[in-house]
Amino acid sequence: MKRAVERVTLAEIAKAAGVSVATVDRVLNGRASVSSKRMELVYGAARALNYHGLPTLRSRLPVKQPIVRIGVALRRRHHAFYMAIESALRSAATRCSDAEVDLKIVCQSNNTAQEAASLIQKLAESCHVIALMAPDHSAVSDAVKVAREKNVFTFSLLSDFAIDARQAYLGVDNRKAGRTAAWGASHTAQRPGALAIVVGSHGYLAQEMREAGFRSYIRERQPEFTVVDTLVSAESEDDVRHGVERLLGKREDIVGIYVASGGVEGALEALRRKARTGKVALICNELTPLSREAVAERAATMIIATPVEQLTQQLVTEAVHTVNGRGEELSKPGPIPFELYVSENI
Repeated sequence: MKRAVERVTLAEIAKAAGVSVATVDRVLNGRASVSSKRMELVYGAARALNYHGLPTLRSRLPVKQPIVRIGVALRRRHHAFYMAIESALRSAATRCSDAEVDLKIVCQSNNTAQEAASLIQKLAESCHVIALMAPDHSAVSDAVKVAREKNVFTFSLLSDFAIDARQAYLGVDNRKAGRTAAWGASHTAQRPGALAIVVGSHGYLAQEMREAGFRSYIRERQPEFTVVDTLVSAESEDDVRHGVERLLGKREDIVGIYVASGGVEGALEALRRKARTGKVALICNELTPLSREAVAERAATMIIATPVEQLTQQLVTEAVHTVNGRGEELSKPGPIPFELYVSENI
């Protein structure tokens, strides 16, 4: 029964809460840190006893943050770039002050639209927000729309898709990245000649836009260079190596290569086997220990990199904002400026 006439003592609160008087005193006066569980026990006992200082105790209680569950599907999880994204994501989730972020990270086994759609469906069962890199395909768009009907919001990560249904795109301006790669290749090539582009799949808008940007820059600004047919490699190191080796074997006029996707390891090995290392300007995609070493040793010319820390912080911030606002307005964060690395600033 609650007491209203006699003043309740700290000892009585401590006994009812099952803690020490010192703990009650620390909670009441904020003199030292006390676990959230013990603070709630003290508050519950004080409330039951009708403690006169209840408003003060209530003000000491930590504010419960909403839980935001973010499901992220990463490609090639054991690749250095995606490992960096996962690590940065976990750090960004820990730093978030507007919500308790619960991350669920899964790995994509292939690059198909069907797998991406399936992952969206599965993650939508337990998450508030989904982020992934996927092909721009009707199966993916349909999955995003179904998830949205369940109040689950999807962000396209690094490569855009389902533009009419996803919440927002998070990544760099891929057309500008492609034009910058063309600038780098044409300005560092030893002479005018033929340039090559390597992509993983044209199903990804990021790679299609990088290729389009590359070709448009050469067409508009460097007509003394030509661009050969694009190599499609499925982002496999072996496929890239075989493709680049065949190209170098057929054409002595290749003076620059832009790897617009994964698999730069294969391009480096092909240049080494053909004794063309340092003779062909190689532009890499994303900063990894291997691409960093290649640029430092001048086996590669330039790296066009996504700022991972900024990307992951933006994802967590946008996800929490969207869930808290229930996605009433489409977020338009805009592309993230990419970073450039050459031998002099690596």
